[in-house]
Amino acid sequence: MGKWGDMTRVLRLAAVMIWLAAGAAAATYYVDATGGNDVNSGLASSAAWKTIAKVNGMTFGAGDQILFKRGETWRESLVPPSSGAAGNPITFDAYGTGEAPTITGSLDLSVTSAWTLDSGNIWKTTVSSLGMTYVLFGTEWGTRHTTSKTECVATRDYFFMSNTLYVYSVGNPAVYYGTVAAMLLTNGQLIYINGKSWVDVQHFKLTYFDGYGVRIGGAADHIHVANVSADGMIPAGTMPHGFYVSASPTPTDISFYDDDAHRNYNGFRFDGTATGIKVKNCRAYGNRNHGLEDNGGGANYVYCHFYGNGLGVLSSTDVTGGVDGGGNIASYTDPQVTWFRRYEARITLTEDDPGLIDASAYVDGWLPQFDQRGLQPSLAIVTGYDLSNQMIPEFQKWINAGRDVNAHSWSHQYFQKANELNALTIHYTGTGTAGTLTISGNHLTTTVTGGPGGEGMNLDLTSSSYDTLSKLVATINGRVVYAATQVAGAQGAAHTIGLADVAGQDVKGTTYTALFQESRLEADEMASAKAWMNANLTGLPAARVYVYPGGEEDTSTQGYAVTAGYAGGRGAFTMDLGTKDVYARGVNVQNITSFGVNPALLGLTATAMDARIASLVWKSAVWGAPYGVFWHLNELTPTEVGNLLDALIAHGALVMTNTQLVNWIKGTTQVGTGTYWVAAATGPEVDTRPTVASPVVNAGTDLGAGFRLDLEGNDQAAWGPQWEMGAYAYVGGKTWVVVVN
Repeated sequence: MGKWGDMTRVLRLAAVMIWLAAGAAAATYYVDATGGNDVNSGLASSAAWKTIAKVNGMTFGAGDQILFKRGETWRESLVPPSSGAAGNPITFDAYGTGEAPTITGSLDLSVTSAWTLDSGNIWKTTVSSLGMTYVLFGTEWGTRHTTSKTECVATRDYFFMSNTLYVYSVGNPAVYYGTVAAMLLTNGQLIYINGKSWVDVQHFKLTYFDGYGVRIGGAADHIHVANVSADGMIPAGTMPHGFYVSASPTPTDISFYDDDAHRNYNGFRFDGTATGIKVKNCRAYGNRNHGLEDNGGGANYVYCHFYGNGLGVLSSTDVTGGVDGGGNIASYTDPQVTWFRRYEARITLTEDDPGLIDASAYVDGWLPQFDQRGLQPSLAIVTGYDLSNQMIPEFQKWINAGRDVNAHSWSHQYFQKANELNALTIHYTGTGTAGTLTISGNHLTTTVTGGPGGEGMNLDLTSSSYDTLSKLVATINGRVVYAATQVAGAQGAAHTIGLADVAGQDVKGTTYTALFQESRLEADEMASAKAWMNANLTGLPAARVYVYPGGEEDTSTQGYAVTAGYAGGRGAFTMDLGTKDVYARGVNVQNITSFGVNPALLGLTATAMDARIASLVWKSAVWGAPYGVFWHLNELTPTEVGNLLDALIAHGALVMTNTQLVNWIKGTTQVGTGTYWVAAATGPEVDTRPTVASPVVNAGTDLGAGFRLDLEGNDQAAWGPQWEMGAYAYVGGKTWVVVVN
């Protein structure tokens, strides 16, 4: 068996001796999901209990152990029912060999006998669950309906009510979809230590949960959670959290040792006062928000590695709050895990604003960087300016050379920020006793009373004489009894038909600020930009892409883009208002997430650029999130553009144009009749076990014999005197095999 096998036996024996010495009255109970029976005594592996419900309903004494059989799976929540005592905790752990005992929120419904036909193409199955929010069909998440089963009319539609799951399927779902898995939890938890103290939890694998992997609350204290992996994998909403603490009164001793928290919303989250919380030898990779979020501010983390967290941002958001106790691996250090390429990392590169500014020389300066690497960029142009007209030959040259030229609006007028609602001010300064303003039906009219005749105005805002904001301001100021000002931030090229209605507004006693109306302004911006491009440029693609200026978009503007005939939109900064834009969940083709290089990628060395981009590619590949990276005039030098491209290529990104990305997304599976499109995984499941090149190998700290065996029962010191960080030890000479589809 070798020296490591001998050492493992010694460590196991030592652990047993420690447990026996803890107290003569302590008992050891066994739980076996396959071979157990809840009528058994539980006091021997041959007389094991079967369910976690049985464990939850028992009363345990200090020093008791409750051991779960390796290789088994439970679809229940573990809620320790008793507290241990000082130096004599109640321990929940594993026994046997093989895979760690798994607690999961996923119920496999891939057997044909699980399903019966309800009617038409609606099938049903009975599920023992009070609620259900997510269902996974193969590697694609379904669309949940909440009113009636009759809403299930398209692939992956489902409805849940009264313990019955209804799904749309052409034939038996187990055959039509291959695999179906229902997520049993609705904002629940897999392990919940509530108001109990002196409890140790070790060697559990937690998967597919939409609430919490391990939750500690109430008057809980003196808790050790060690060698546990919490991988939520639910790609929507502000949950799950891998490890969560919100205990009161303030705990003095809660420790997380050698734990993994990957693909959650937050890996570790601590609310309330967290001065008694320690995080040691832990890893948190690819969480959609933070690796560690400490809202209490006092949690101490040492010898940890956080990487690739923050799915909706360019810079990783690995840690917020907490106290860095030293020994932690530096940000942007590649984890070198066994496998992370679950999806193709599709990333576009765009320069924004040509036409608003003259970027010709600058663009021509960095274009050779793309040509040398056989790639093409996108260029998002602004169309409603005299400069835009002057640049038509340059735009056409780019198109002829295969560049992807997209519409970046007519005037570059933002809408959603509060100070950008304002368009112009207007004030009647004449001798009349009253003056009012009305905007309605594309007309701006003023009415003056008590003064000379002819001071009123009636302007058709569709007229070329004052169809833009700058022209309108000039026209009003041309009437000597009025004063008008274009508000700072308002674009002079914005069409005046975008102004909001107002009736009988006083402009004599006060200066009135006229506003833009989103439904008018944004719809016009998109339609006008497209019409200008159609009239002035040739060779444009059939599928047109709109690039939102400043990322200012919402569900309404997405609808305007569809109405204007744009196949897709790029520029959102919010992962579709809820961090949901991943291929398995559905990418909104009118809302492709974008990141500006300023400030995250400015002024970086080639090495630093490579590290930042490696993290971005990692996030994209793990979750299947398409990204657009953009910059403006002079933000990147040609050399930095080359470094950016080299980093993307080196780390396996698929560099695409905006139009190519939109066309690819629309070639996947549409969700209903909307703008969401879903794609299956292209690679096998993410495997975060360390390779020999992983920075966590032999880089952790010794936490004592009681925690020395990793999630799979391997010795944490097998590779060297220092432990690994995370739930998996690196075992020298052992090769993990990943099958690529």
